[in-house]
Amino acid sequence: MTLTLQIPDLLARLLAQEEPREERSLIIEAVCGLYARNRVSSGDAATMLGISRPEFWHELARRQIPRQYTQEMLQEDLAFARGD
Repeated sequence: MTLTLQIPDLLARLLAQEEPREERSLIIEAVCGLYARNRVSSGDAATMLGISRPEFWHELARRQIPRQYTQEMLQEDLAFARGD
């Protein structure tokens, strides 16, 4: 999967001036924003960032972004735990 972002020239120039660590932080912010808007799953977001799902959940918690966990997901987890 390829994600292409169109960045205005001013923002692109600002990003070019950032240290690699700051650039990484901006990428994490963008992916967390996509997740918060239901554009990507936590698994896809973690894959985009090259981290584990629990590490992604930690990034969400740092930003006070709630995890998406539906009633259906709960039922699936409970069925799995029961061995159904």
